[in-house]
Amino acid sequence: MFSLLIASTTACAVAVVLVLAMRLFRRVHARRMRRLTDRVRPAILQTAVAEQDELDDSLAVFRSLRGRARRSAESMATRMLYDVTGETRTNLTHILIACGTVKRAVARTTSTVPVRRARAAEILGLIDFPDAVGHLIRLAQDENAEVRSVATRALGRTGRREAIAALLAALPSSSGVPAVIVGSALLEAAQHSAAAISGGFTDEDPAVRRTTAILASHVMSPGAIPSLITAVTADKEPLVRIAAARSLTRLQTRQAVPALYNAASSGHSAVSVAATAALASFPSAWTQEVLNDLRHHPDVDIRRAATATPIGG
Repeated sequence: MFSLLIASTTACAVAVVLVLAMRLFRRVHARRMRRLTDRVRPAILQTAVAEQDELDDSLAVFRSLRGRARRSAESMATRMLYDVTGETRTNLTHILIACGTVKRAVARTTSTVPVRRARAAEILGLIDFPDAVGHLIRLAQDENAEVRSVATRALGRTGRREAIAALLAALPSSSGVPAVIVGSALLEAAQHSAAAISGGFTDEDPAVRRTTAILASHVMSPGAIPSLITAVTADKEPLVRIAAARSLTRLQTRQAVPALYNAASSGHSAVSVAATAALASFPSAWTQEVLNDLRHHPDVDIRRAATATPIGG
């Protein structure tokens, strides 16, 4: 019993010492990290807003960083990249290049470990680095589903024109990437390069054409209006024609009135209703004549859509 008491007391004492040691370690670590942050943060902020003629001098400090200090700079610059664009994003990319982060990320795109490939895709999608798109397009076709999804999201963040084609190619279900991920990535990329989505209107896959028609209005791309007008009457897939009619509703252009009227007079009820609803949303000065005709259409749903109050009506 006495031996058991001694052993128990010793175990408790050891546990107390370990707890105290862990707390001390955490305090020392936190203090060291604060010192690192205080050292690195001013340099990052200064470089992020530096003019081009000042940039090289600002980057010199990052080329000299090693170990924990370099990792701290990488972490801080990477976190900032989620919230910045333009010249600041470019300057932060130069910081990561100076730290060797970009070079390591490129190397890890061919790693045998899926988690490393996914992390590499995440970083390459954040930076303003033209060569990143090629690596991301390859990773968007990776054998691992998680890597494909991360690379697809990253392609959207790049905002580069050449990413659009790869994202449109990922829309069919055969890509294995959830449609919601592809759609959000397309929307993000198209906001930077709205004109680049026009190629999707002629794709063989109806899902690609439909998504392109939807995106055209969400990114408010006037250049897509001729393609939408063609799609609303000529596309062989009703869902694409409906999507085109709804996009024309948002874009509000008088030149679409004849095409929408033809679509409203088509034999497909859902397409006719969507086209009529689009016409009813336009200013009445554009559509009064055609809507008067559609209000006498045999289909009650079309008549109901035609009687909606138009803009200025």
